[in-house]
Amino acid sequence: MIGQRIAHYEIEEILGEGGMGVVYRARDVNLDRQVAIKFLRPHLYTSESEKKRFVHEARAASSLDHPNICTIYEVNTTAAGQTFIAMAYYQGETLRRKLMRGPLPVEEALGYAIDIAQGLAKAHNHRLIHCDIKPDNVAITMEGVAKILDFGLAKRLHETGQPQAEAVSGTVEYMAPEQITGKPDRRTDLWALGVLIYEMTTGRRPFHGAKQIETLQAIAMGPYTPAAELSPELDSLIGRALAKDPDDRYQRAEEMLAHLHALRHGVELLPKTAAALQQRRPNSIAVLPFTNLSGDAEAEYFSDGLADEVIHLLSQVRGTLVVSPTSSFEFKNKNESVKAIGERLNVKTVLEGSVRLIGKKIRITAQLTDALEGFNLWSQRYDRDLEDIFAIQEDIALSIVSMLKINLKGEAAQPRSRYSGNVEAHSLYLQGRYYWDQRTATGIKRAGECFQQAIALDAGCAPAYAGLADFFISLGFWGAMAPLEAWPKALNFGVRALQIDARLPEAEIALAKHALFANLDWSSAEQRLLRAIELEPALSAGHFAYGILLAQLGRFESSLLEFRCARELDPLSLPINTGVAWAYYYAGKYDQAADECQKALNLGPQYFEALACMGLTLIAQGQAREASGWFERAVAASQGSPFASGFLGYCYAVNGRDAEARSILGQLDAGSASRYITPVALALIHLGLGDLDEALAALEKALAQREAFLAYLKVFPPFRPLHSSPRFRSLLNEIANASISQLLTI
Repeated sequence: MIGQRIAHYEIEEILGEGGMGVVYRARDVNLDRQVAIKFLRPHLYTSESEKKRFVHEARAASSLDHPNICTIYEVNTTAAGQTFIAMAYYQGETLRRKLMRGPLPVEEALGYAIDIAQGLAKAHNHRLIHCDIKPDNVAITMEGVAKILDFGLAKRLHETGQPQAEAVSGTVEYMAPEQITGKPDRRTDLWALGVLIYEMTTGRRPFHGAKQIETLQAIAMGPYTPAAELSPELDSLIGRALAKDPDDRYQRAEEMLAHLHALRHGVELLPKTAAALQQRRPNSIAVLPFTNLSGDAEAEYFSDGLADEVIHLLSQVRGTLVVSPTSSFEFKNKNESVKAIGERLNVKTVLEGSVRLIGKKIRITAQLTDALEGFNLWSQRYDRDLEDIFAIQEDIALSIVSMLKINLKGEAAQPRSRYSGNVEAHSLYLQGRYYWDQRTATGIKRAGECFQQAIALDAGCAPAYAGLADFFISLGFWGAMAPLEAWPKALNFGVRALQIDARLPEAEIALAKHALFANLDWSSAEQRLLRAIELEPALSAGHFAYGILLAQLGRFESSLLEFRCARELDPLSLPINTGVAWAYYYAGKYDQAADECQKALNLGPQYFEALACMGLTLIAQGQAREASGWFERAVAASQGSPFASGFLGYCYAVNGRDAEARSILGQLDAGSASRYITPVALALIHLGLGDLDEALAALEKALAQREAFLAYLKVFPPFRPLHSSPRFRSLLNEIANASISQLLTI
């Protein structure tokens, strides 16, 4: 075969052999490029079933255009009747050959696992399962990119999510229990990926026996034994992928992918034991808001914004845990020692500093302190022109990286600023973030104004556009603006942000929220959130938003993992801590929900969402009388939000206080003459009163208004009395059929 010309390919050397075929390196004489050509083995030429399987491989893989899946050029037959597949040739080696030299460093293994998970996500979204993920079927290029090969055993899923039952096929050591019985699905590939990760990091497989039958028995019935050399976080990920029951595994490749990104960045995903809470992460840091020494209250936003940008830069460095601004800024203007702050945030180092603005000049001092011992690790003073602020931020971040002795690799070698254009526009953006973080109606309104002013100064300020997208999403979600008015504005600003900066995770998150709340398009939202997590794994907002999406889909275990990941990055965040409580509430774990609500309320006693969640949890526990007080506090804390009033009216009705519930209905109806009133609030009260038809009518109106809360329709416990109603099922079907995204034109 070597030296022969087949069609327009000159065969140059053999690359490898498998059960079905032989692979050669060849030159495409028409396009003058190297290719790989796979020929069906000669003794299989006469087998029509093997020929069909061979062609099936080519067609399956060629339908998937993805950087982590081998590219198929063509499938053809020679004049002599030899069937072959021409595909891309990648310089490098198979993962099997690489593992023959021993286990891989965890960082390298996680990188390959992420690549494979991305390729599997693409295949699964095209209703294809690979069914033979193993080291032999993964190529590692010279650039260190993993490519999935050989879709010869791939199966196409039907509407049920299951392929047609067939004979058992695959490689025994990587088979999942359900594959042994001929019933593979998407989760089968995730099991195999779990086996791969275990093998890449330990050099051995988790299930094995002297004979194939013993290996199959171990897979089907044997326990998974954690590897002593692996971290608890990585072992937990592998253990979940290798759960015997597919329902206990990751349900989608995307869920596993998000956790792989977080682990690669060094984020801990497991709940902490009391002993673990006493241990500080080696490269963990809290950046406190810089003290404003300018004597000008309006410069306060600049001092906070400087710290926020340093956090953003440090967050891009793998292996560094950087506490989010929401938590570190809790210590603003508080006379607490660095040791106390480090203990509360569970970090080893603390960065603090000061800013003095004098005209167009700026003086910044920064110092890094060991929070355990209290001694200074590094300090620096910068006397520069204000125009140099972007360079100063990067200098501070890189100095800290150097001090912590972190080796920068790849993209992390050059952490990216969110924006480095017009200084005044940047200042207005920082001012907008300052007001946004106040989490008040007045602060959010002022934030929107600042973002608009930043754009007026520089139409290329991408973060300000993302800020405006978030601003309008918030208005639409909470009913401060009619959703049909808010959603198009949010979409336009989010798209513009991404057009300016295709690597801005905040823009991806804003557009994911739009897909989720405006279009009820979970698939698009999930892809955007995974992109945001890939761009910046240490950004708590990405994990938090993904946790919300997973909870809405009823994937509560994965939702909790994402919320815990977000809380690891932002331990004092009220929305994130309350998100953990909501996930337990939706899952029906009311004792845990109440505990988490209390933790959130310990941080913010008047936080509306935590108060409402506590009230709903008490109702679910059969303590509706006690819930009233929590909802009354929620109404006061929310400054009269229709949502809060709806919850209170629902509680009154559940308690038999019908007159008071109907009074709230009347107040909301009267208020609709001057402001937008969400129909969801009315639906809740009607539900409590037992007026199911009125509740359904309100929800149908909510659908017409593109209400964000409909994203929770299937999992929100108060809606359960409606589940048996044909009108409710029709509502769910309309949402499932993506009618909203088709009707909503921008």
